[in-house]
Amino acid sequence: MTSFIDTHCHLDKLDSTPEEAVNEAKDVGVQRMLTISVDEPSLDFVSNAVQQFPEVYGSVGFHPHDASAMSDSLENKIRQLAQEEEKLIAIGEIGLDYHYLYCPVEVQQRVFRQQLMLAEELNLPVVMHSREAEADTLKILKEIPVKSLGVAHSFTSSFEMARTLVEMGWYLGINGIVTFKNAEDLREVVRWLPLEKMLLETDSPFLTPVPFRGKPNKPAHIPVIANFIAELRDISLQELAEQTNENAQRLFKLPQES
Repeated sequence: MTSFIDTHCHLDKLDSTPEEAVNEAKDVGVQRMLTISVDEPSLDFVSNAVQQFPEVYGSVGFHPHDASAMSDSLENKIRQLAQEEEKLIAIGEIGLDYHYLYCPVEVQQRVFRQQLMLAEELNLPVVMHSREAEADTLKILKEIPVKSLGVAHSFTSSFEMARTLVEMGWYLGINGIVTFKNAEDLREVVRWLPLEKMLLETDSPFLTPVPFRGKPNKPAHIPVIANFIAELRDISLQELAEQTNENAQRLFKLPQES
């Protein structure tokens, strides 16, 4: 069976239990998952989940929607969690989101910088969220160039931003959006994207791929997304899976599959 890694999911937000989601994913070849925190409750969930499930790794950070809640004590909590648990392998989900503006722009930018510096301090890669904030995102990444780099999760930005991020060494996370009818611009990026800079993700329970639109997403949908991308690029599913797994292992310093 072809093996996959889901590099971005939210196991605490699914309509099934984490146990059910992990087992269903494994049944279709998704052997490892990275569950992502966005706020304080999910920090606690992620830090527990990585201890409970051998297949699950975690990322710790505050989403731009929740940046107003960040404090010195919470930064210290993220630092302590990442230092004490080796399966917490990235800082994120962090970044900028100017679509909803649940948090003022200046606060988002301050907290993004703060968490990038934390990633640099801890020598960890970044799981980045950027929506309708291309110029400011790139400006800040150039101000604080994290040596361990990161992934632009759920990439839907411009071709120009894709090219710039790849030139900087970053990876792009591709999920079910690539299957959407109105996502031709993203498909253009995916056709161009060097395969060694692509990661697969679900962002479950969000962004369910065709043909499962209208239902909650789950890590078990990674093969659906991968099949679509393989056909789009006219390569074998095995080649896509092997390269994206290698990419995830390289970026997140994951152990090789046993």
